[in-house]
Amino acid sequence: MNDLKTNYEVVAIGNIQMRAIQDSQIDKILDRNRDTIEEIWRKAQEERGGKLFNGTLPNFIRIVRERAGGIEIISHFIEYKQFLAQRKEPALKLGIKPIGVSGIIILEDKDNKWMVFAKRADNITEYPGFLELVPSGSIDRECANANARGVVDYRSKLLSEFVEETDLSKEYVKKISGFAFVLDINHNVYDICCEILLETEKELVAQKFSSKEYNAPVFIAVNDLDSFIKVNIGSIVPTSMALIEAYKCKKRA
Repeated sequence: MNDLKTNYEVVAIGNIQMRAIQDSQIDKILDRNRDTIEEIWRKAQEERGGKLFNGTLPNFIRIVRERAGGIEIISHFIEYKQFLAQRKEPALKLGIKPIGVSGIIILEDKDNKWMVFAKRADNITEYPGFLELVPSGSIDRECANANARGVVDYRSKLLSEFVEETDLSKEYVKKISGFAFVLDINHNVYDICCEILLETEKELVAQKFSSKEYNAPVFIAVNDLDSFIKVNIGSIVPTSMALIEAYKCKKRA
């Protein structure tokens, strides 16, 4: 990847909210392709020894921009096997555009501010060995509150990913705020981007950090970020590049 700029897009910057709705048009498309989806899923399960889990994930529908500068992401939950079928058979044209959540840790330690990257494990399917901002993860239906117009609490999901990927207590997190919506053009996957304010010692983060998906963490001073990107351009996950660009725009605003 020599030109990562062509592999990502900062779609929107602002205070991000997310809501899940029912979409009959999407449901009809998925229902029409049900037999094909089930057959693809059956074959995939055979290949993986029945270890695949059919969870849920949000599918991006549209953006609603509010006058006060806020942004609402409208989504519709689908099953993982439907997303997998699209990846295996793009000709199905299911129109699935999944949404995940990614964070940029700002670690305040000894009068300095640090960002936390980590190298993805070599056995990861997507972007093995690439540097990525930590944490990141998927969003499932359990994050949606049916009693609040389907509002999706993506922050709580990112917080649980933070605890899982760093092995630190959530008590170290001062604040999580969603500030951008970005797209990995390579994989057609969207992410809600969040700033995670953390107050602790980076030595503690390094000591605690334990993950099956990542190697040891890499701490980059915010003031050294441009130099770090220049040296590692071409080996940083597109979503992280988009997140960094959006973060810089947010700080300039």
